[in-house]
Amino acid sequence: MSSSNNLVAGKALYRKFCGQCHALSSAQSAGFGCNDCGLGQDGGPSFNNLKIPYDLSVQAITGSFAGHEIVIKRMTFPEIYNVSAFLAAATATNPYLARESDG
Repeated sequence: MSSSNNLVAGKALYRKFCGQCHALSSAQSAGFGCNDCGLGQDGGPSFNNLKIPYDLSVQAITGSFAGHEIVIKRMTFPEIYNVSAFLAAATATNPYLARESDG
C-alpha cells in the first residue's frame, strides 16, 4: 500500500476511532465525545493547533494516555500505524508540539 493510500486509510480510521473525542479540522471531526459510540463520552484535546509526532500518537493509542483503554482493544496495529501517520501528516505544520502531558 502506498503512503498516500495509508494516509487516506488513516483519515478514515481517525474519523472512526479518534474524531469523536479529538477535534481535527482536516478530518472534519468535532471532538465532543459521544455516548453512543462506545469510545467515551468526554472530548479530548483538540489537535487543530497541536503538532502530533507519529511516535507520540502510537504511544498514546497503545496505552500511556488515559482514555485509550477502549481504543487499543478495537484497533489493529496496522490501523494504529495508519492513523498515526495521518495524524502526523495532518498536524505537521501546527504551531505547538504536543507533549505527553497534553493527553
